[in-house]
Amino acid sequence: MTRLKADLGLLSVTVFWGTTFIVSKLLLSEMSLAVYMFYRMAVAALAMTLIALKFKKAWNKQVLRHGLILGVLLYASYFFQMWGITQTSASNAGFITGLSVVLVPVLGFLFYKEETPLQVWGSVILAVTGLLLLSGANPFKWSVGDLKVLICAIIFAFHIIYTGRFSRVNNVYLLTAVQLVAIAAFSFLAFLPEVQTLSTISLKNVILLIYLALFGTVFTFLMQTSMQRFTTVARTAIIFSMEPVFAALFAFLIAGEKLTAEGWLGGLFIVLAMVNAEFPYQSLRRQKQKS
Repeated sequence: MTRLKADLGLLSVTVFWGTTFIVSKLLLSEMSLAVYMFYRMAVAALAMTLIALKFKKAWNKQVLRHGLILGVLLYASYFFQMWGITQTSASNAGFITGLSVVLVPVLGFLFYKEETPLQVWGSVILAVTGLLLLSGANPFKWSVGDLKVLICAIIFAFHIIYTGRFSRVNNVYLLTAVQLVAIAAFSFLAFLPEVQTLSTISLKNVILLIYLALFGTVFTFLMQTSMQRFTTVARTAIIFSMEPVFAALFAFLIAGEKLTAEGWLGGLFIVLAMVNAEFPYQSLRRQKQKS
């Protein structure tokens, strides 16, 4: 597996994550967040568990421990994001969540002494600039909600870092299954108080929930866990900054939502960030030296 193929695999994750925003918006207009999260994560956990059963011989305590850590981190990031977004604007929440692009290489260096090349730092700057333009957020005015979303970004950065580390020493199918089962368990606890309020779900919503569970959750997290073994956590964070670009694109295609000129420019900056991260500067430099 080459690093380019791994990065393309991670890019496919952002494509599917991009579709989940508009689909989730449609579902949340007809059901509560707790009900939505439980159904989505329960179906995803069940599907991933059935897939992972083929690899049960690779089961050990380390897979369980590492999967639980990833599950707790991911659920905590969702929790702080949802909690914070009720006290700030969607644009600020989107921008601050995207700051994990910066936090991943910084935290990777502080905690694990992982060096980040200047080329990648250039992409980080481009990506953050793009996120700011795309979201239209005000980075100089912070609220309590913004700080909660910042906690989400920090936790998600650690999730990316630990996924990279754990995926190299565990069976990725079992690791993903434990992670999704943990998230489903937390979602069930949040769902319990609303059990009595359940009503019949339409066939359309059932189809949308199955799509989110299988493609927006099982495929994306299995692909992330599998591909991060072959690339760096900093590059992963840069690639994941493409998520809001695809979210805006699908919102336009499905719901007719339009971007401002600044938004399109922001999307261009993020694309340039990814292109810069992938560009083979070192190979070209070596070829020039040989010639």
